[in-house]
Amino acid sequence: MSQPTTSPEAEKRGQKAEREQKAEREQKEHRERKADHEDRIKRHLSASREIASNLEFDDELDFEMGLPKPDRRRFLATSAVAAAGAFAGCSGESEPPEANESSEEPASESTSADESDAAGSETVQLEAHQYEFRPQEIRVPPNTELTIEFTQSTFEQNEDFTVHTFYLEEPYDIGPVELPESTDDDVTDSVTFVADEEGTFDFECNVYCGDGHAQMNGQLYVVPEGESIDQVDFTEMETLTDRHEVITEESELPAEPEHDLDLRDVMVVTERNNASVAMIDTVNDELLERVEDVGKAIHVHDFHPDLPEQTREGAYVYTQSRQGEMYKIDLFGFERVAVADAGTDARDIAVSSDGEWVIGGFYNPNHLVICDAETMEPVKRIPTHTVNPDGQSVGSRVCSLYDVPEEGLFLAGLKEGGEVWLIDYTREDFPVVATIDCGRTLHDGFFTDDGRYFMIASQTDNQMDVIDTREREHVAAIPMDGVPHPGPGALYPDEDLAFTTHAGAPSVGVWNTTTWEVEEMIDVRGPGLFIRKHENSDYVWADVILTDTEDDAYVYQIDPETLEVTQEIDCSQWGVTGSIHPEFSRGGEKVYISGWMGDNQSILVFDPNTGELLDQIEGLLAPTGKFLGVRAEGH
Repeated sequence: MSQPTTSPEAEKRGQKAEREQKAEREQKEHRERKADHEDRIKRHLSASREIASNLEFDDELDFEMGLPKPDRRRFLATSAVAAAGAFAGCSGESEPPEANESSEEPASESTSADESDAAGSETVQLEAHQYEFRPQEIRVPPNTELTIEFTQSTFEQNEDFTVHTFYLEEPYDIGPVELPESTDDDVTDSVTFVADEEGTFDFECNVYCGDGHAQMNGQLYVVPEGESIDQVDFTEMETLTDRHEVITEESELPAEPEHDLDLRDVMVVTERNNASVAMIDTVNDELLERVEDVGKAIHVHDFHPDLPEQTREGAYVYTQSRQGEMYKIDLFGFERVAVADAGTDARDIAVSSDGEWVIGGFYNPNHLVICDAETMEPVKRIPTHTVNPDGQSVGSRVCSLYDVPEEGLFLAGLKEGGEVWLIDYTREDFPVVATIDCGRTLHDGFFTDDGRYFMIASQTDNQMDVIDTREREHVAAIPMDGVPHPGPGALYPDEDLAFTTHAGAPSVGVWNTTTWEVEEMIDVRGPGLFIRKHENSDYVWADVILTDTEDDAYVYQIDPETLEVTQEIDCSQWGVTGSIHPEFSRGGEKVYISGWMGDNQSILVFDPNTGELLDQIEGLLAPTGKFLGVRAEGH
């Protein structure tokens, strides 16, 4: 019996249906891969150095980098619920360990071999809530045998998550300890160690547990001899005044530079692991000096607006450390001048265009602090409490700070608040003159070439929000890929283009700064954190990071005319395995890349057009962010 034949039309219809089904399956798989990738990035950005293969990220929106210090004592005994499921924890993907479920008694305390040297002992009970630790600060004298007992671990905001973790950073390197859900005051686990290193050390929940996870951190403060053990209340102006210090009197500073550089050619480089900054000569590409004891993990440097005049009045850079200290540093002799200690956790700083004021933005407490730029004495505290885009009253961390060109205003981005604040520094009481709604979970941003529009990342909503600083209003929300992370951003004014990397997607977003429309999503090697363009260079430069692969050693060029990647450079051939943060020389004839990981921690110097390696500046200690004095011309 003959088989029925299929007409050509029916065959074509069948083939079309098969193609459509295949395309639908591929699109679904692509969406799932993208969602999984973004979720991984958010968790990765919240992970500690231990979990993220020597990359330490303090939250899902802002990153912190560090390397282990060699020859330090490690945590010697592992608690019953530590380590194994770090990524599973807050995501709700695993159950608490069986050992914890079956035990009627708290796990035995872990001990350190150094306990015999302890001068005293103290026990602190710590609760983990969504999204905070209580207490947020633990203060003990040096050489205290400290026991931390873990009690409540709750998930008020999202019941899908069931486990927090606790991780205390280097040099203690304790945890991660899993903290399964517990609503009573019983001790579920504990750790014991000797706090033998003075200073401030961060602890955190190092797995992602929702949009507010970034707030789940705190500090162990091992109080130096002679300082009060009582907790410092940074919300009091009296405290801020008392903790201000003039280190070097202006009269003791050199009247002339002790080097032959134009200050615009000095590059200030954060050395993450050493509480120091390196001063780099970008004419001869060499290390000039190292300024020590300026706070841990400096996030931002800003310059006095009179710096281009090369006078004594303008020869300063201002820094903001993660520990909350704002330092003023002399660029003639590279000395610390003064410090304002105004919190325990901070990220950003800005100098007013008239050179009169410095403003610092803090994570803890949630406030802004304005200081006299000459003395660094605090003169005004502004709490950053507001109503977020979901209608909740929140205290918000400050994620970005800038002077608004020609407006006499400071611009502050409120991370959890989802608002941009404008603060008038020309008036005596520094009023907040505008609060402008944006998207959820703000990060960093940058201005258009004319200085009028500020473009800021809203990372939960995956968009760039645009603020008109003259009209003081929100004008656009530009859709981006996962977790936009522009850093200082990149502009190509010839075509009215702006660029951002994405921490959650292997792409670079490009939009038009006239129409506020997306121009292109450029496929790149991997997620990135920084992207830059100089007016005299032919290409945009960007980095790759967060891949946990050899790709983290790459940087690449984009042609701003064709919007295509033209060259990728593998920096591992020069002994560098983590390559970040492109920064151009003053004239744009060189581009600098920080090699902060690998066998040769250094700064690589490239020809920005050919990609040829021109030089390598060595002798640095985990160099990361780089800020050139020419930035002062932007004031």
